[in-house]
Amino acid sequence: MDKILIIGLGNVLMSDDSLGVVAVKELEKRNKEYGINFLDVGTSVLNYIIDIGRAENLIAIDAITAGHPPGTIYYIDNPDMIKDMELLSDSHGCSLPEAVALSRELTGLPAKVIIYGIEPYTCEVGFCISQEVKESLQKLITMVQREIRSLMALEQYQTGSDPPCMNCP
Repeated sequence: MDKILIIGLGNVLMSDDSLGVVAVKELEKRNKEYGINFLDVGTSVLNYIIDIGRAENLIAIDAITAGHPPGTIYYIDNPDMIKDMELLSDSHGCSLPEAVALSRELTGLPAKVIIYGIEPYTCEVGFCISQEVKESLQKLITMVQREIRSLMALEQYQTGSDPPCMNCP
């Protein structure tokens, strides 16, 4: 079982939609601790149900279109509240809440799900992330780093173990 699984969602051919993939690759470079795994799930979250079902904590990063200004950062720590919303649906075929629900039905995990997102400027064909999203992406990565530290500290408190070596800024 993984303590933390961090997944990046998005299409690298569609400009800002790739932000989840870009973020997870950057976070993987910064975090090499045992118990933290990283996955670029692209647009196929359903293909990773088994991996999601092995994680105690899931952190997902994606572009989220909710009608706010481009670059707006979203933090959702209760994905059940978005079940009836189309906020995280079908640009990837299967919504993240649907994938989590299926995983929980199969394994009972993940126990905790946190979603980070950024309002995209454009999801048109292109290989570059817009300037509006780039600025927010660095802030989001810092926020996820803090989340990792918090989850690891909670694990240490609950188990009484020594703190791991963290590369977090």
